[in-house]
Amino acid sequence: MLLGTTKGYTTIDEIPNTIQNQTVDVIKDVKNTLDSISSNIKDMSQSIPIEDMLLQVSHYLNNSNRYLNQELPKLEEYDSYWWLGGLIVCFLLTLIVTFFFLGLLCGVFGYDKHATPTRRGCVSNTGGIFLMAGVGFGFLFCWILMILVVLTFVVGANVEKLLCEPYENKKLLQVLDTPYLLKEQWQFYLSGMLFNNPDINMTFEQVYRDCKRGRGIYAAFQLENVVNVSDHFNIDQISENINTELENLNVNIDSIELLDNTGRKSLEDFAHSGIDTIDYSTYLKETEKSPTEVNLLTFASTLEAKANQLPEGKLKQAFLLDVQNIRAIHQHLLPPVQQSLNTLRQSVWTLQQTSNKLPEKVKKILASLDSVQHFLTNNVSLIVIGETKKFGKTILGYFEHYLHWVFYAITEKMTSCKPMATAMDSAVNGILCGYVADPLNLFWFGIGKATVLLLPAVIIAIKLAKYYRRMDSEDVYDDVETVPMKNLEIGSNGYHKDHLYGVHNPVMTSPSRY
Repeated sequence: MLLGTTKGYTTIDEIPNTIQNQTVDVIKDVKNTLDSISSNIKDMSQSIPIEDMLLQVSHYLNNSNRYLNQELPKLEEYDSYWWLGGLIVCFLLTLIVTFFFLGLLCGVFGYDKHATPTRRGCVSNTGGIFLMAGVGFGFLFCWILMILVVLTFVVGANVEKLLCEPYENKKLLQVLDTPYLLKEQWQFYLSGMLFNNPDINMTFEQVYRDCKRGRGIYAAFQLENVVNVSDHFNIDQISENINTELENLNVNIDSIELLDNTGRKSLEDFAHSGIDTIDYSTYLKETEKSPTEVNLLTFASTLEAKANQLPEGKLKQAFLLDVQNIRAIHQHLLPPVQQSLNTLRQSVWTLQQTSNKLPEKVKKILASLDSVQHFLTNNVSLIVIGETKKFGKTILGYFEHYLHWVFYAITEKMTSCKPMATAMDSAVNGILCGYVADPLNLFWFGIGKATVLLLPAVIIAIKLAKYYRRMDSEDVYDDVETVPMKNLEIGSNGYHKDHLYGVHNPVMTSPSRY
């Protein structure tokens, strides 16, 4: 019976090795499939013509960079001329404004309303001279300012309206995407330039938008028209192949035998051996008794007392020797015997408890073994296969997620073209619009506004100069209809007196020259 139980345990312990031996081919096929996917991913990533695409794009960028490097000294020279011209123009405007300011300052502080035109003060006269000098410089350089305003307006406004604003709202890219505009034979210029296939719907606006979002070159430039990753990277086909390998999984562990016929017969014979009919109470009562009928220590003490009453001689020595032997027996031999009796009593009690209704227990054990044997024979293989497939599908789910991530990384994130969009924005918005167009527009607007305000300034300066400058002579205009000449008396202060009416009237004078 013990041999059969050991054999059953050994068979159960060997189930993992049995499953491993029977599934080694399937696992090998699945590993080969996964290994082939890894090599396919590597080959596919190397077959994408990203390098060729970058070479074409870098060719245009290198040419542009080379051209800029060649023309940069000229641009720096022209920039210095531009700054020098701007400084000269600003100096002229500042000079005119300075003359006007000094004229107003000297004229206001030096003006005397009681002084005649020929007797005006030096400060007032200097203010009038400054005003007329500002007018002269204004007439002398105004045509230059107007020409500069027109030229800078034509260049700056057109660059702003035709290039900067359309590029900002992306209408410029829409114009470039107009079919047959840049080349009459090509419907889509960008795809014709890159792939020599102008029928591919690839526009500047779409490429710029994708690059601005940080997409990879494969997605932005539609490289699936050259190398289609989906054809070489069919996730559904790969999953189907792995599922097929898992469906072919077959595990057979029907040879498990928990209890053979010999062990079963031994167990049945033990159940009907009559061990449950033994009178265990009698055995237990016997085991509770002392191993000796008398107390050896008491008997030894009594014997020793009687021996001491005997006269000295061999008999007394013999009795004393027997007393020592009895005590030695009680000390060395009695405890092991008592321990053995206790163990026997415990074993008998255990056997009594175990053998109680032994046939029924054996019958239940055999029924349980039969049920377990039936379960192992009919269900274990299916359970192992099902759990193996479930585990395989879980691993396959992780692998599919990994494949989707690889596909997304190749198509969307590999070699991002965002630096290209950033470089284009820097070139147009930063250099052309921010460094050229905006300062140019600010220049013509400021100079134009100053030129427009120069006209009323000239008029006002001419009017004021008549009242500030000292004249060489005075012209008197008499109102003969209201004041008779015989009644006029010109005073030293430029006023006349009306002797008839006693009313002071101003003399109408006009400068002889300016």
